Amino acid sequence: MTSDLSSKQKHLPSVSIAKILPAITEAELFGRKKCYLGISLENPLFEGETLQAMLAWASEKFEQTLVIVGDYLCRFNERIITGYDLDKAGGPAVALGDSFISRTKGLFDKLPPGKVRLTRWKEHLQHEEFHVAKKAIDELFKTNEEFRASVEYDALSFVKRQKKRNRNFAVGMEEAIGLSCEYILEEVAVFNLLSQHGFSVELYPGPELRVLAEVAKGLYPGVPAGLKNRVNVELKIGR
Repeated sequence: MTSDLSSKQKHLPSVSIAKILPAITEAELFGRKKCYLGISLENPLFEGETLQAMLAWASEKFEQTLVIVGDYLCRFNERIITGYDLDKAGGPAVALGDSFISRTKGLFDKLPPGKVRLTRWKEHLQHEEFHVAKKAIDELFKTNEEFRASVEYDALSFVKRQKKRNRNFAVGMEEAIGLSCEYILEEVAVFNLLSQHGFSVELYPGPELRVLAEVAKGLYPGVPAGLKNRVNVELKIGR
């Protein structure tokens, strides 16, 4: 389904659903009313007209859209690249978020009031539900070999992509993969929190993480309840 209003009338790129995981009907999907869009700060799709198109599409399809700037989450990546300890790496990570918010302020100001709310990563780490979920997910990572292998697969895939882009690492490969695992585990715990708060639909212009695709298939019954209720929508952006 492509958004005519947001794409044709405003001459934005088209937005359509490439995949819903787990597979549910669009009626069931849009019946959930709330969605969230996580901003990957180094992904060019979260800039300019493509970001505007996704936000317009989400506003048209859902009653509420929560936008999460994944800035403080990037402290794990900053440590990989710079070698800073995680506390120090938080500074440049948050600065990336400051820059994004400055660049996109005009875009967010034009959105329907009350329908889209912009948040930043660190505020979601303050909730007690996050800490409860993170503890459970960390334990699963330690005790379930299949879950751990899946997280490590996603982490290694990220590290390989960075190497392919000729990014210089300040840490060794083993530590880089470990930090990428920490990134994923924190991300998954926040996704659980969002689902618990009614934002169970994630929109993203790309494929789902392998570990979360497996969660959606019911492979890990020990995951927190919010993850079991979560739906990922892979969006396709075109012209």
